[in-house]
Amino acid sequence: MCTGHGTSHSNSYCGRKYDAHSIWLNFQGSVGVFWRNKYHTNHHATEPSGCTFVGVLTMETMLVCVWLVSSLIHTISGCSLSAPEGVTGYTGGSVLLPCFCTDGGTIPRSARWLFQPGPTMIILWSHGRVDDRYKDRALISDSPGNMSLRLSDLTLSDWGTYWCEADGQFKDITLTVKECSLSAPGGVTGYTGGSVLLPCICTNGGTISRSARWFFLQNFTITLWSRGQVDDRYKARALILVSPGNMSLRLSDLGLSDEGTYRCETDGHYREIRLTVKVCDFSDSGPIPITGFTGHSVVLPCACTEVQIKPKQIKWTADLGNQNTAIFPQGPTSGNDR
Repeated sequence: MCTGHGTSHSNSYCGRKYDAHSIWLNFQGSVGVFWRNKYHTNHHATEPSGCTFVGVLTMETMLVCVWLVSSLIHTISGCSLSAPEGVTGYTGGSVLLPCFCTDGGTIPRSARWLFQPGPTMIILWSHGRVDDRYKDRALISDSPGNMSLRLSDLTLSDWGTYWCEADGQFKDITLTVKECSLSAPGGVTGYTGGSVLLPCICTNGGTISRSARWFFLQNFTITLWSRGQVDDRYKARALILVSPGNMSLRLSDLGLSDEGTYRCETDGHYREIRLTVKVCDFSDSGPIPITGFTGHSVVLPCACTEVQIKPKQIKWTADLGNQNTAIFPQGPTSGNDR
């Protein structure tokens, strides 16, 4: 109860001054307003909300009563929930399950998130605490009146119905979880000394999961990349272009040993790509006669038939009499060197 007494010039109510002879509230009872009008006639009015005024009827007194009545009705009514019926997410990604009070200023007295993945109901979040099984994946909005739930690193086991509860009201949201639909070409060609991209992407807007991997299938299988880690044998040459829906592999400084079948895999689905590596090949046109003059320079043409190729090793030799002499790089060479 809160009371205030005084004259119409200096009245107080809970630390505030009003032009009323006396004001009192009883939050457990009905609302009454008692005043004297300018003819000094007693009047009494009752509103169904829980505060009582006694005093001189002035504009300020009326506004105070209206404010108190609306505040009490607002408190009694609590949070009115709003949420969508369904939301779609993708394995490995995150999703927002919106749930909030339609009046943004309302703060519910009690709120919970529930999920039933099997025969047992899980209280996913309640009183600021997240279930241990979701501590690393569930985040609740901290805005007043907003209980929206963000789930990350989605799996198929997250598919189901979630309940948002506030002040005894419920809203259910069905979460549908879709898997990534992988797409990759059947074959790609690269060249020794160069780099190549092995594309592997989700075509349905999905997200690459944390379990995504790349394999190199030889006589034995090499796990080239897994959970963000590249095999030591490829650390200087392999780059995964990880982004939502993309796990393409770029290999650089290619050699013949890189030729073979590669597999990208996520959530048990995979695509295989055959990488063909081409080496530098010369045309078989035979010796090319070149004329030079003493004291001048001359160009001896030498090119791979595939212009994209960047040879990893280059040697030039000169057949001078009975032996080959190394020109580039300098040093002795065998008669079999080209």
